[in-house]
Amino acid sequence: MSTNQVMSRSDREAPRKRRILGYLCAVLVVVLFSGFTLISRFGLTTTMTFPELAALRFGVGGLLLLPVLFRYGLSGLNWRQAAWLAFLGGLGFAMFAYSGFLLAPAAHGAVLLHGTLPLFTFLILTASPKTAGQRTSRWSVILIASGVALMAWDSIVGASARQIMGDVLLLAASLSWSAYGVTVRRLGLVPIRAAAIVAALSMCCYLPIYAALAGPTLFAVDWQDLLLQGVFQGVLIGAVSIFVYTSAVTILGVSETATFTAAVPCATTIGAIPLLSEWPNATTIGGVVIVTAGMLIAARTFAAKR
Repeated sequence: MSTNQVMSRSDREAPRKRRILGYLCAVLVVVLFSGFTLISRFGLTTTMTFPELAALRFGVGGLLLLPVLFRYGLSGLNWRQAAWLAFLGGLGFAMFAYSGFLLAPAAHGAVLLHGTLPLFTFLILTASPKTAGQRTSRWSVILIASGVALMAWDSIVGASARQIMGDVLLLAASLSWSAYGVTVRRLGLVPIRAAAIVAALSMCCYLPIYAALAGPTLFAVDWQDLLLQGVFQGVLIGAVSIFVYTSAVTILGVSETATFTAAVPCATTIGAIPLLSEWPNATTIGGVVIVTAGMLIAARTFAAKR
């Protein structure tokens, strides 16, 4: 076999391996986002409140990634761009999400927060002529949106004003994260540097305000709850999830990555059976089937483009 043939095979295999890595990141995102809804809601049933959850998320995640920020700085961004990125993927998203979890049931979080990411991403990309090549199939978006609406229908009908406000906050969190994905893709940032900017700047903004207003309330929390939420909120969500989502967006594109997140409500529904003994009704099952169909159509669309 000639040297040119070996190099040609290597050139063909490199993109394939890179896409496999992107898919692994996207699957990990689904796992982390599914756990985020359940673990956050569980934390709010203990003595912890959402300011404590946010303090762990930003404090632990920010400290882990602060050395990266010290080394690379803002990676060519100006302070306005960095602050906007940190708000979309960090402070703004988390505040909207935790407030929504406090007011709305956990089921709403899985559906309205993560299930609507493909829809919001599609709308943002459609409104931006510079990202036309990253759009996905309209039919897949329609199916995913219909499935999410069906899954949310039973829990939204007859909801109180408190729940409706929680739902609005969850949708705001979804819009914020969708905008983060589009923005980080447009800026072309290295994933670890983008994660460092989001985590560290969010920490610097949030912790002083939390310390001034709440004081040392974390010390009153049971240590088992503190350890669980510290590892999950701080390490896995505050640092790892931002990095793997940005990596997936960098490799696969923002539309394909966002389409994967439509599986979060389905995964949460299935995971709630053994973990919480919550069995889905016929409406929820129908929503899962429709969302899955939308994801399959989107997958075929992306494969055809490749």
